Amino acid sequence: MRLALRSLAKSPGFAAAVVLTLALGIGANTAVFSVLRGVMLRPLPHRDGDRLLYLRQSTANTGQQDIWFSVPEIADIRAGAPSLAAVAEFSSLTFNLIGAGEPVQVQAGIVTGNFFEVMGLGAAVGRTLDRRDDGAAAAPALMLTYSYWQRAFGGDPAVIGRVLRVNGRSAEVVGVAEPAPAFPVENDVFVNMVVSPHHLDATMVTGRTHRMTSVFARLAPGGTPRQAQVELDAVMARLQREHPDAYDPGAGYRVTASPLRDALTERARKSVLLLTVTAGLVLLTACANVANLVLTRSLRRERELAIRWALGANRRRLRALLLAETAILAAVGAALGLALAYAGLDLLVSFAERFTPRAGEIRMDGGVLAFALLAATGSALVFAFVPSLRGPEEAGSSLTRTGTRATGAGQGVQRALIVAQVAATVAVLTAAGLLTRTLLRLYQVDPGVRLENTLTMEVPLEGERTPAQSVALLEEMQRRLAALPGVTEVGIGWNVPLRASNVNLELKAEGRAEEPGVPRPVAEYRTATPEYFEAAGIPLLQGRGFATTDGPDAARVVILNRTLAERLFPGRDPIGRRIAWTGDVLRFIPLSGDWRTIVGVVGDTRDAGPDAPPLPAVYQPMAQNDMAFFPGAVVIRARGAEALGPTAARLIHELIPDQPVERIATLEQIREETVAPQRLNALLVGAFGAVALAIAAVGIGGTLAFFIARRTAEIGIRMSLGADSRRVMGMVLGDGGRLLALGLGLGLAGSALLARAIRGMLFGVPPQDPVTFLGVAALVLVVGLAACAGPALRAARVDPLVAMRAE
Repeated sequence: MRLALRSLAKSPGFAAAVVLTLALGIGANTAVFSVLRGVMLRPLPHRDGDRLLYLRQSTANTGQQDIWFSVPEIADIRAGAPSLAAVAEFSSLTFNLIGAGEPVQVQAGIVTGNFFEVMGLGAAVGRTLDRRDDGAAAAPALMLTYSYWQRAFGGDPAVIGRVLRVNGRSAEVVGVAEPAPAFPVENDVFVNMVVSPHHLDATMVTGRTHRMTSVFARLAPGGTPRQAQVELDAVMARLQREHPDAYDPGAGYRVTASPLRDALTERARKSVLLLTVTAGLVLLTACANVANLVLTRSLRRERELAIRWALGANRRRLRALLLAETAILAAVGAALGLALAYAGLDLLVSFAERFTPRAGEIRMDGGVLAFALLAATGSALVFAFVPSLRGPEEAGSSLTRTGTRATGAGQGVQRALIVAQVAATVAVLTAAGLLTRTLLRLYQVDPGVRLENTLTMEVPLEGERTPAQSVALLEEMQRRLAALPGVTEVGIGWNVPLRASNVNLELKAEGRAEEPGVPRPVAEYRTATPEYFEAAGIPLLQGRGFATTDGPDAARVVILNRTLAERLFPGRDPIGRRIAWTGDVLRFIPLSGDWRTIVGVVGDTRDAGPDAPPLPAVYQPMAQNDMAFFPGAVVIRARGAEALGPTAARLIHELIPDQPVERIATLEQIREETVAPQRLNALLVGAFGAVALAIAAVGIGGTLAFFIARRTAEIGIRMSLGADSRRVMGMVLGDGGRLLALGLGLGLAGSALLARAIRGMLFGVPPQDPVTFLGVAALVLVVGLAACAGPALRAARVDPLVAMRAE
């Protein structure tokens, strides 16, 4: 080891290049492995987590992937699927929480008493909700999630036993749930059913189409997901025969059972695998570069190794020396790589949070450290055996030879390594280019609103007030906000633009008969004040907007968005025609099925994201809203809108002291939030591509420089025989250009395969996008030729007399 350190100290440039290259390769892969391990490989924190299933009801013909379950459906599943040992219910609603400082809105999971038992989770502090908390006679009880306990109460165990007011009811905090990924939504608290009286109401308990519950199940001993799926298919077939009114035959209802582990990671799988592949290609580029450096140095050390042979060294001792040197370099590179991985961990967690609730499990633990150690050990072993050690006879010829000539085999390996670097770099850059082009396309999509100078917030009003009282309160709030300096328009609606309302209802159009096998039209329910569309910048395309005369006692009117108008009345003028909400669900919500006259059509808004088609939507006047709960989406158009948030929130608190004001954001910030996953994809893969390109450029330049040094005498002879500087430069650039061309060809072929694999992550860009492929090819060619230019210039400046005298 002392000898290895002394040898490396004599080549500081070589040592620094190897350490930095390995640090980049091992660091990138260690960071990505921490994501892969935390998201995909780590066992679930639940007890026997591999036995947990998530049930999903979907309608294939309407595109709804998770429409929840009704209580009668859950009862039928319990009775008809013996492979499921237990089934737990989970509903998610937003409630106002009072008694823990400022009034806030919390996401509450409303669960059955067996929820934590089925999920295999315990309490970090206190107790879990259990069967004693079931039924109308149970006392209201509340559990905090571990993250909300830390965030809102600083992890204070004294919170157990406190009484908080949630959903207008006093509930005792009985425990804190142990950490676990939140699914299907991230919630702050768990409550028993009695906190939400609607869940115990007869309309909820008996309504087959009153679907607002997610279902988790635990497999029975000996049960398998395949068995459970067969039983669920039989249950659904029977239910559709017995209850034809509850299941639209054209919708294609189906229930699927997925292992919870798969459900938690299904959205993250493609992105994580893409990162893994690109990081692996970066490591390939780094290893090829280091192998080239090690091979180059070994060729320069031919005479040194020959002298060691002559002094009695054997092959084992020489290989041990090489192994000691590469082990030192790999260990230092891995340590630096770990530091780089740790520095980038927060960015990767932010990336994963966009796709999976398991992002909180990403950490630098023993498994990640073992991966880095394995990478370092493997690198040391590979690089120690890259150089071939000649026998004593060949070593003797090295001592007697005065020139420095590279062997054809050595040059062939080095050239192959350059080609591999270029090919891997092209593949990574192509993926980055396609994702960047996707991001640019998303920014070009018209969001359907005017983004600038628009502030939004949510002021959710709960069911303690009548609909008329809620409307009156919101109208007063609207008047006060409109009086603020700089405000030009204030509108209030059901949902903030660019955020879906998530209330989907079936409807019918007057004169439009149902077609057999065709699903009934479904649209989002929304409400709006007359000023809402102007404040949000949603254009009026036909007819009129809402007026102050569209009050609770006036004729019922609605406005459709363009997508719904074209779906219901293709090629016809919808103004003056009538629609009505329909379906069994109207028995369970305070919304009438009366006919409503269409008075206008407005533009579509991209509420499901710019990469998704516009959602069909129906707006009705806020004054005609019948719902007890109102989200209170406020839209304010004003100069300096972003700075208006604290003032607007203070004004609302003065009007309604116990009212939380949530999700204050400009429309520009909301739009940025919708493209954040694609932006992070492009950023991370682009960063890997830049690293790979830099490593490849250094490798090409360094290897060609070595070739020139080995061919100095040859170049001198060529120049003495009449070759000028231009011809020598062309020879070197041609040599490098051939390697670049071969690497480009292989890289573009690999890129075509990689592009097809990430097709689902692209928007508005074909997988074989010619602009991206040509742009990457041009970039790699320019950078590669620039890397060749330095050695070419040095070759052109060779003095033939000096070169031949040295030879």
